[in-house]
Order: sequence, then C-alpha cells, then structure tokens
Amino acid sequence: MHLRWLLALLLTCCGAAGFASAQDAPRGLDIYFIDVEGGAATLIVLPTGESILIDTGNPGARDAERIHKTATAAGLKTIDHLCITHWHGDHFGGVGRLAQLMEIKNFYDHGIPEALAEDAKFAISVGPYKLASGGKSKALKPGDEIKLKQLDKGLALKLLCVCSNGEVLPDQAGAPENPIAKEHKPKAEDKSDNAKSLGFVLSYGDWRFLDLGDLTWNIEYKLVHPSDKVGPVDVFQVNHHGLDSSNNPVLLQTVKPRVAVFNNGARKGGHTSVTAALRRIEDVKAIYQLHRNVTVGAAENTDPEFIANAEEKCLGEGIKLSVAPDAKSYTLTVGSAGQPKKYETRGAK
Repeated sequence: MHLRWLLALLLTCCGAAGFASAQDAPRGLDIYFIDVEGGAATLIVLPTGESILIDTGNPGARDAERIHKTATAAGLKTIDHLCITHWHGDHFGGVGRLAQLMEIKNFYDHGIPEALAEDAKFAISVGPYKLASGGKSKALKPGDEIKLKQLDKGLALKLLCVCSNGEVLPDQAGAPENPIAKEHKPKAEDKSDNAKSLGFVLSYGDWRFLDLGDLTWNIEYKLVHPSDKVGPVDVFQVNHHGLDSSNNPVLLQTVKPRVAVFNNGARKGGHTSVTAALRRIEDVKAIYQLHRNVTVGAAENTDPEFIANAEEKCLGEGIKLSVAPDAKSYTLTVGSAGQPKKYETRGAK
C-alpha cells in the first residue's frame, strides 16, 4: 500500500510539473485572417494575451459571429483595441453585432465625418459604431502608436500608424530618395474614403506586418516617395482586397514582402494584375488567398494549397499566422485542416 501511495504521489508531481511547464512556455504572436467574404477582419493576439482587431466585416450577424467564434477559439473574452481603417460597410459594418457578443475596450479610426459622398445613409450606418464606442473613439494620425502591453522579458511589440486621412508619415531628415518611386504612374485622384484609410505596421522584434486597409494608388505612392517610410516587411495584407485601384507596384516593390495575404472574396478582389505584380517580386515566397477568384482560371489564382475557400458557397475558412516566440520564424495555416508552412523572418540571424 505504501508503495502504491508513493507511486501515485510521484505521478501526480510529474503531471503537475509538466502542466506548469506547459503553462510557462513562451507564447508567440498570432494573426487570424477571418473570412468575411470580400470585407476585412484581421484579429491579432499578442504574446501578452492582449488583442487587436482591424476592421469588423459587413453589417449583420454573419461576420460578427465569425469574428466572435475565432476570438473565443483563441481564448479571448474581450477585444482590447479595435481599429476601423475607413468608413465603408465591409470594414466597419459588423461592429454593432460584435459589441453585443463581446466587450470592446478601445476604439480607433481616422475621424468620423458628418457625411460620406459614397454613402447617402452614412449618418445612420455609423450609428452602431458611435453607440458601441460611447462616442469615445480616438482619431489616429500618422506617427501615432497604440500603446501595447510589453513582455516583462522578451521582444518589443509596436503598432505604428503610418497613414490616416490621406496623410502619411513624414520623411526623415537626410533619408535617401527611393529609386523605385521613379516608376510611379499616377492615377486619377481617389476622392472616396478608401484613400483616407488608416494603415499600420505591427512589429514583434524583427518581424513586421503591414496592413493599409483599402488605401489606394496615389497615397500608397506617398508612403514610399520621396523616401521609403515603411521599409521591408515579412507579411503584407494585400491592399483593398487585391483590387487594381490599389497595390501600386512602387509600394509592392519597396516593401517587398516575404508573404502576401489577400482578404478577397470569390468575386471581389484578387485581381490578376496584382497577383502578377506580387509574383514579379523576388522576395515573395508565397501568396495566400481567403477565396479562389472564381472569375479567372487556375493560373491567375495562387496555388490551391494556399487558398482557404475554393468554392463560392463556402464554410468561411480562415488563414492563421503564428509567429514563433523568438520571432525568428512564422507559419501560415490554411483552413481548419491545413498543415502549417514555415517561413524565416527577414531580419532573423
């Protein structure tokens, strides 16, 4: 009996030690590209457990509930920071329902206009956002940082606003001119709210992620002319769902991402010219799509293994990105049954 008791005690201690070890294991950074079928909703879970949500998808229940489901699976009960890139329904429409499903602590945007030329009912559609935020959202300017919790011992976390309201970060004194910018071919001025999108660079140690909302061609140029204000990135959420009114080649060739992710729909975004422009960048190792573009053939889409939803009538599969705790590598996993594919961080040594 004494021997059995001793053995049981030993097993209990070993199990407890193993559990403690698992609990104390360092945590990396996760990004969930949520399928909101041609809208945008990007959920970021930091190593500290703090969360950032960039955009909330379309109005109604579907997108908000997909966000909530993803957040719950990630262990979240609240959204610490909600950033609305601009005032189009496919980016902020889900906020009212989401706020009913979970607490949202802090709200950020580029300022709320009184009216929107492309939305005659904007004063009504923005109502749920004003209600959810209690009228206390913060308008960000280029150069602003959202204050993030930092690890006691570990790599620095930073979320920097690089563009807002059609303005971008200023050029630093003495910064060299960007030779790639000479290739810019301007387009007609975009007077829509897309051109006013908030854009961010998220960094975790040397690892860097770029999300510019639906920023359009001429403002993209301002980010890299006369000097480059962004720098090379590891992962790029392709602007404006991959539409060719955005994704100026001078921007793409300057930031030269290792991995690009389209938050496109089956019939929205994922334009062939944008895919082709990304494929011409030597640094690009992989292109991911939330949806197969059903309007073009297989050659104009990325590889099938990098597409989350192959059919137009889909289950809303997403893409998960996980950065290692040391930020020297990261993986992307397509859908709930996909296998993670590993990439090395650009600045890793």
